[in-house]
Amino acid sequence: MIRLLMAIAALLLLFVSYYLFKKQPIFFVLIEQNKKNQDFLRIFGSIYAFLGLLGLVVVGINHRFFALLYLVIVIVVASVFSIGFAKKMTKPDSK
Repeated sequence: MIRLLMAIAALLLLFVSYYLFKKQPIFFVLIEQNKKNQDFLRIFGSIYAFLGLLGLVVVGINHRFFALLYLVIVIVVASVFSIGFAKKMTKPDSK
């Protein structure tokens, strides 16, 4: 059951990476469209794609230590992305 859930999570990461690469205009509704933000989305798209493929490998290995390490890495990367994206969404106060 755990292997199935990890495989679903890995496929979800691949789906999110596709959106970060190919469907960037969706995100530009929330953040400003410029080169820096495009690079931000592209970098995290590639990281999520790598983590998705790595997740499928970890599911195949079926080792508890690697599974837990993988989950910790995914949580940390998702947190960094969320915090960075939230910072890009906030607009500086005009004085």
